[in-house]
Amino acid sequence: MKALPIFLLALLPVEVMAASSCADKRQFQIEYSRCLDQELEKTERELKTWENNHLFRLQEMERSTGRGDPLRVFQRSRDTFQKFSLDHCRWQYLALIPDSQAGAGVYKECMIEQLKQQTEVMKNIRY
Repeated sequence: MKALPIFLLALLPVEVMAASSCADKRQFQIEYSRCLDQELEKTERELKTWENNHLFRLQEMERSTGRGDPLRVFQRSRDTFQKFSLDHCRWQYLALIPDSQAGAGVYKECMIEQLKQQTEVMKNIRY
């Protein structure tokens, strides 16, 4: 990967570059953890942006049509996804205890994957 010319790196998806940059740091636990923290924060921001976009559109729909059910169900769905993601990744962390560093890495990797998948779902919703 290091031998790729700079112009080819621009063609790679951002996720691939971010994942590989964190993977390169995997042998250095503190650097890897920090890299995952940054990736998790970025991924959370992107999902939040898409959620806010849908929230705004559903609020506008409620205002113009008087139908509030889609907004309420969307909010419930968002809460349920958050609870599911936390529990889904938490059990993987707990399975690795007493090695909390390895568990933290697995937890962060899991959360990043969950949030990226949900972001893709949000991007593809049509109404």
